[in-house]
Amino acid sequence: GMRTGDKDFAMWCLFFNIVTLYMGGKPLKFIEEQCQASISQMDELKEEEQASCLRMFWQLFFNLMGSSNSTIELCGEAINEQEVVFTDASHAAFVVVKIIASSLSGRYELGAHLNIEKGDKQYLMIKGGINPAFMFWFHRSLCLYAMARKNKKKRRHYMAQAKLIRKEFTKSLKNKNPNV
Repeated sequence: GMRTGDKDFAMWCLFFNIVTLYMGGKPLKFIEEQCQASISQMDELKEEEQASCLRMFWQLFFNLMGSSNSTIELCGEAINEQEVVFTDASHAAFVVVKIIASSLSGRYELGAHLNIEKGDKQYLMIKGGINPAFMFWFHRSLCLYAMARKNKKKRRHYMAQAKLIRKEFTKSLKNKNPNV
């Protein structure tokens, strides 16, 4: 039989598998189909936290494919961000998805000003964080550098934040980050 806890971690592995497909550049239509099948499994096993996190990415994929009316708002077939009851993990997934959507749609100011809450930090650490954290920091840096070029008055502010991220990555590489 199945031991307690096996399905919880199995569903997190399924979630990260889907995210890795996206990070690896697989076609969005293929990933969208995988999301649908994976969420069905998560719902059947009553693993709501993982399903909620994956629904956010699923809606991002719909948005990127043009199947949604929005490019940034997570409101469509997969999820409505206004109705989500956040946990620390689902809010971290939300922040990752929003920064990716902001960056890819050219809404750099939104991405540069997206708030990282206290509970997000344990998931979005450069060293020891989850694998989507790298996507987050890449897109966050992209937004910050874009805003530094666009807004000359706040250039120093944006560049200071971007340089902190770069410094953290550099330090992580020098210390042999096991995630890289």
